[in-house]
Amino acid sequence: MDAKIINSLISAVKSTFKMVLKVEPNVSKPSISKGIEPKYPIVTVIGFNGDIDGNLIYSFNKNTAIKVVSTMMGMPYENLDELALSALGELGNMTSGSIAMELEKVGYKVDITPPTVITGKDIQVTAEGVILKLPLNIFSEGDFEVHMVIRGGGK
Repeated sequence: MDAKIINSLISAVKSTFKMVLKVEPNVSKPSISKGIEPKYPIVTVIGFNGDIDGNLIYSFNKNTAIKVVSTMMGMPYENLDELALSALGELGNMTSGSIAMELEKVGYKVDITPPTVITGKDIQVTAEGVILKLPLNIFSEGDFEVHMVIRGGGK
């Protein structure tokens, strides 16, 4: 996988989370994965297409999700209701938009799709392509993961 893509992903995630969540995420070492096994019961999926095609899959635990929503809403939040899930989708949307802008800077033009937020135990996500796994520490150790699946594209 092109290092420019990996660096764009890391840069966009860091800058978006710093701006939106007021935290500097600690990014663990990215790795190529054979599959997508979301570690947590809350998943946001956003597609992208253009010079490269694929998906961005964001997964986080309930405690992190509640902290994210509370920060985004500017007030304490305790439940993951429809409004909270919408906020989590919007975080995925903002992050994916930032990734698209970073990719364009290095020669990959992509458009993103609207977010889909999924909750539940034992979520299974399948996708074909090269899967890059990026573990993050936002509020606690390993509380957030990003998977970037690249299927190819016109470039």
